[in-house]
Amino acid sequence: MEKFNPRTFEPPNPQTLNFQAMRFPIGTKVKFIHTGDEGTVVSLLDAETLNVRITGDDMEIPVNIENVVPAGQYVAAAQPIKGKPKPQMNIPPPPPRHVPPAVGVPVKAGNAQYAIIKSMGIQLAFDPIYKEDGSPEKYLIYVINDTRMDVVYNFTLFMGKRAVLEHSSKLNGLHYERIGEMLFDQLNDSPSVEMECWRLLTDEGGKKLKKELNIKAKTFFTKVLTAPFLDRPVHHFRMFEKHELELADEKEASAEDLKSYTERNIQPQSKIIHHQSEPRHEVKQMAEFNPELDLHVENLVKDQRKLNNADILNLQMRRFEQYLDQAIRIGVDRVFIIHGVGEGKLKNAIATILMQHPHVKTFKNEYHARYGYGATEVEFS
Repeated sequence: MEKFNPRTFEPPNPQTLNFQAMRFPIGTKVKFIHTGDEGTVVSLLDAETLNVRITGDDMEIPVNIENVVPAGQYVAAAQPIKGKPKPQMNIPPPPPRHVPPAVGVPVKAGNAQYAIIKSMGIQLAFDPIYKEDGSPEKYLIYVINDTRMDVVYNFTLFMGKRAVLEHSSKLNGLHYERIGEMLFDQLNDSPSVEMECWRLLTDEGGKKLKKELNIKAKTFFTKVLTAPFLDRPVHHFRMFEKHELELADEKEASAEDLKSYTERNIQPQSKIIHHQSEPRHEVKQMAEFNPELDLHVENLVKDQRKLNNADILNLQMRRFEQYLDQAIRIGVDRVFIIHGVGEGKLKNAIATILMQHPHVKTFKNEYHARYGYGATEVEFS
């Protein structure tokens, strides 16, 4: 079999693909150019025709793609003035390329442009970044959750047998997250993906599912779809269906009685633990997490006599940033940072970071019956 060579392979030219039709995935809210009526795309009849359900009416009609635009791009036609020529319809060009979010920062999907009619579950998207000559340079990798379930996942990208990218995270329902990138040339290095996923329930984690994906270069370019929330054509793979996650938890629940009976009636035995099968994101961490962080220096170091004021402040801020990252990773709702009153330098330094942090919803330094004015309450988004 001929080996794939990314330097000589010519991927499909985006100009030759029907990207106009790909702008209207199922669930897209659209407006009719000439009337201003609204509807939702329920199916794609062919490359030029959409099946649209009219808003407020239980009626579906076929519509040519030239007669509708995504709702967010609609510009009403200017009214003609008597005696003057009728102005041309002002249809805006496609929006500029989306500025990618930072790696590891989950993004809540907006609902103005996209309505989920049928969930595709947990998905992987490879978003191409092109060079000036139009050839792909690399692919930004996204994990998309278009269900309403909160999940935890582990992602590993291999080149052959070598792991080149690992990422573990919590991803809430109707969120997506950029987790890294893959170079175009790496398509010749036998890339593959291992992914584990399970629901994040109130008291414990759901049953863990595992999938493997071998990325074959020649078929990679045929997996093109307008991804939910990203609203642009990407190389798209469905990893875990919504019903798979729900069914796994139902099976786990049905087996609980037998599991409890067994644990009560047999003697404890030694258990072999395989490191690779252990989840990297323990749900029990949330239960063990202390929602209070006391930054008084005596709690951070045994001997503070050799530290000057600048050293102490640096030590306190490093500990605060580590704690903040852990709280966000685990997914707690709020924490209290105990900094004391003093001259206010530590409190002000903490406030500066919190004001700029994308995961902080609000924070306040008000009187508290337990802490007085010596603590800041932080609430996460």
